[in-house]
Amino acid sequence: MKNNRIGMILVVSSLAVIALVMALLLQRQQSQHAEQVRAQGLGMVRSLAALPASVLAPSAGHPGVLDSVLAYRDNPDFAYAAVSAGNGRNLAEVASPGVILPPAAPLAVTGFDERLVDPANDQRAIREFRGPLASAEGRLQVRIGYFEPRPMAAMKDLQFYALIALAMFLLVPLIYLTIKREMAPLTALGEQLATIAARQPATLPAVQPDQDVRGLATKLNRYLDQASNRIRELEQDNVANMASSRLLEYNSNKMQAVLHCLPDGMLVLDQAGDVTFATGKIEPLLGVPVDEVLSQPLDTWCRDPELRAMLARFRTAGPDNRSQMTIEFNPALVPDKRLWVTAQALHGHAMVYGTLVVVRDATREHLARQAGNDFVAHVSHELKSPLNVIGMYGEMLADEGAADPAVRVEAINVIQDEVERMSSLVNNLLNVSKLEMGSMRPDRHRVKLEELLRDASQQARARAEAKGIRLELQVARDIAAVSVDKDLFCIALNNLLNNAIKYNKPGGSVVLAADEADGDVVVAVRDSGIGMAPEDRARVTEKFFRVRETGPDQRGGHGLGLYLANQIVELHHGRLTIDSEPGHGSVFSIHLKKMPALVEGAHVL
Repeated sequence: MKNNRIGMILVVSSLAVIALVMALLLQRQQSQHAEQVRAQGLGMVRSLAALPASVLAPSAGHPGVLDSVLAYRDNPDFAYAAVSAGNGRNLAEVASPGVILPPAAPLAVTGFDERLVDPANDQRAIREFRGPLASAEGRLQVRIGYFEPRPMAAMKDLQFYALIALAMFLLVPLIYLTIKREMAPLTALGEQLATIAARQPATLPAVQPDQDVRGLATKLNRYLDQASNRIRELEQDNVANMASSRLLEYNSNKMQAVLHCLPDGMLVLDQAGDVTFATGKIEPLLGVPVDEVLSQPLDTWCRDPELRAMLARFRTAGPDNRSQMTIEFNPALVPDKRLWVTAQALHGHAMVYGTLVVVRDATREHLARQAGNDFVAHVSHELKSPLNVIGMYGEMLADEGAADPAVRVEAINVIQDEVERMSSLVNNLLNVSKLEMGSMRPDRHRVKLEELLRDASQQARARAEAKGIRLELQVARDIAAVSVDKDLFCIALNNLLNNAIKYNKPGGSVVLAADEADGDVVVAVRDSGIGMAPEDRARVTEKFFRVRETGPDQRGGHGLGLYLANQIVELHHGRLTIDSEPGHGSVFSIHLKKMPALVEGAHVL
């Protein structure tokens, strides 16, 4: 039944198409014929209108040009040709048999035109083409008429049209067979859909065995809609998963960037003891490239037995025994560093993910701690020695020296020197404490440098003479003034002079000099002492640092004099330079900015 319906639809459709095509062809042929007649009529009128009236309408007994128009009588569409006057009289005319010429009508303003003449009696309609004569003295016009084409005139090509219609009609069986063959898979698909619908009646609509293509397409559209919805849901899930993945990747990269920016090196080991993550700070701390740390086993890249033993404990110990552990050692590949390494198990969700190892550079803390211990020992010695001397001379005065003036004077002088020594140490400690707390602020004034240096030289002269050191002052009286805190600057000068006297050779010399340079005033303390090595010269202004001494004469010290002097110079926006060679003495130079001449006592900001 369904196949018969499709066949009938194809037959009716093909007939309708054939009729439509035939109608269009006839209409097109008739339109082309009318255009040909119009072109021929207008062309002939324009050609005749260009001739003189005497040629078109000669006197009686003479042939005219219009007689040649008789040659067109073989054309079935030709009706007549005439030359008419303004009063409607025809001066010359020629017509097909049985044709009655219609009366002439006035010309239009535009000249050449055409008009449709209504048929008379049983004649056909005529289309007349006319135009004025160019050389006519009166109002003469040329008229040519053609019969309007009949609607059935195109039937002469009926055989050709019938062949076209037959060819189109023969295509119907071919189309029908093609559709039938292409419908076979759809029929099978419909049967499968019916089977699926029978298994799942709650979700799929029923499919009838004889269901047509429309119903099948409807079911397919529903299935496609369901599939599209499911695909859309999967795409949304995929986008959400991708966004989550990128967010996790961004957070991971951000966390790694944060870890790489930390000043301490970090390692993450898995449960097997292999490194899964390492920051770039590991290489300068342990001396091992990060690529080797990540690609080689622990026993291969780790050259430090302390570190290997600690990490081996975390690799073999159980989760309950993995407490935090810290070791301190000097790495084998970077021996000048002191490292603190802390290892701790990574616990989470009742399981152990591995081990976190933090490597910290503790060189400064180690040196500071060592320097602090040395400082306590030296300060204790510095305080204990004068106290012992004071106690000894006190007992001497109490026992036998009270009656001897020479002993009493010697004891008083020694006790006074030791008290000054202790007072100098205590003052340096207090000044260093003020510097580190930020409470030492220079009260700067305009100071005559020559007088300041002369006072500092007088204060140090007694100590120099007691050790057999010659102290000289080389400064011009007209040297430029400087803006300094006089008390603080005297502390710096005294520390430099004491240092030059202490580390000088017997019979040596110390020169306190001042000179002017371009924009600066340079105060120099030169000595002929033991000098310093380059590595000591670079660190001599550090707190608690003391130059390593060799030989039987150990001068001692607490490592605060040069540190305090350098800090005081920097408070005055100056700089302290050191030039020294072992065995050739040292030169400590203070560079200060010149101060223009101001009113005496004025403050310098």
